[in-house]
Amino acid sequence: MRETPSFNAEVPSGKIAGMFANVSFPSLAECLRLVRRWVIRYAVIIVINTLIAAVLAFGIRPEESFWKSFVFSQAIGLSMFSLIGIPRHVFWGDGPPNKKLFPWIVVGAVVIGVPLGQWIARTILCLNGSTAEPWRADSLRMSFIIAMLAALGATYYYWSRGKLAALERRAALDALDREEAEKQVVRAQLMALQAQIEPHFLFNVLAHVDALIAKDPGGARRLLQHLIGFLRASLSHARAEQCTLAQEFALLRAYLDIQALRFGNRLRFSLALDDAIANIVIPPMLIQPLVENAVVHGIEPAREGGEIALSARLVTRDEGERLVLEVRDTGVGFGNDGSKGSGLGLTHVRERLSRLFDGDARLTITETVPHGVTIIVELPLARETADTPAHADAPEWRCRFSQPSRSPANSALSSRASAGT
Repeated sequence: MRETPSFNAEVPSGKIAGMFANVSFPSLAECLRLVRRWVIRYAVIIVINTLIAAVLAFGIRPEESFWKSFVFSQAIGLSMFSLIGIPRHVFWGDGPPNKKLFPWIVVGAVVIGVPLGQWIARTILCLNGSTAEPWRADSLRMSFIIAMLAALGATYYYWSRGKLAALERRAALDALDREEAEKQVVRAQLMALQAQIEPHFLFNVLAHVDALIAKDPGGARRLLQHLIGFLRASLSHARAEQCTLAQEFALLRAYLDIQALRFGNRLRFSLALDDAIANIVIPPMLIQPLVENAVVHGIEPAREGGEIALSARLVTRDEGERLVLEVRDTGVGFGNDGSKGSGLGLTHVRERLSRLFDGDARLTITETVPHGVTIIVELPLARETADTPAHADAPEWRCRFSQPSRSPANSALSSRASAGT
């Protein structure tokens, strides 16, 4: 027996899935919004057609009944609107229509819409019991004149509406570009701040190591070990978009350990951080410039040295919970360090606070009695939500700041740098 060939060819399921991979269907909300938009548009056209019918029946052609003018106006007007509006929506959506193609669509809508509308109107009147009237040249001429005026109005409406929509989209894109540019500026400021701090710091530490090699090789070795640990932690810390208070304080402790080896008994320091707030998220390298400022402009110029106290705490203000970071030194105070300006990195810190917290952060600098300077930074806090994942042991609070986005080029550069360290 001969086998009958089968024509049920099997199509791999992967190919079927690939055929429909890029097919997207509008959601129910989008469909309802589109239907509502078109219902409103047709309602407006019906009102305009009714006004045209009233003008024809009571002004231009009073010999004709309002009902007849109403049927003709609605049939011609709705036909033309459909022939103009539907192609425009299909081809251009809410954007401005093509300057060369759209006028031809309007002309075609007039040429086709007027006779089509007249035929629909005559059919409706015949169904209503009225006698069919012959096609008259004056009636067609009047219909074409009114249709051309209506088409010009519709063209202007669609063109201006599309232009306005394009301008609104452009404004939205410009706003996003400005926001992205501001985030990139914040990141550039952070990199500039790091570049400003580290050469000064490294020069002093390496000069001290060079001085210790001859008289205290063990001390020089310990200082180098502290420096290597600090630089390794600082490199990964500066690449991060955010860090916890515990991480920031650990980096500052490593920094102050190095400075304590440099200054000996002239530098004493203390760090106070409650475990309950240790995992609050803050921008990286926010406190280090303030501590660097205290060392360079406060402790180093003082003959007897001094003490640096760093602390963090939560306070309740009228505007909500705030994180207070305090850097206090007992150095020479204002104007006694022999240098100009307000201190290393303070300008960058102010600008970062302004951009990251949109003016909701505060930085105050006061002179301590009998000598020294106290710098206080207040940051706004927000409760953790499901949209802002936190550290596993983090409390319910985090600093409310905008994180600078990293461009693909910068991300690739950082990845290569990480691979090389």
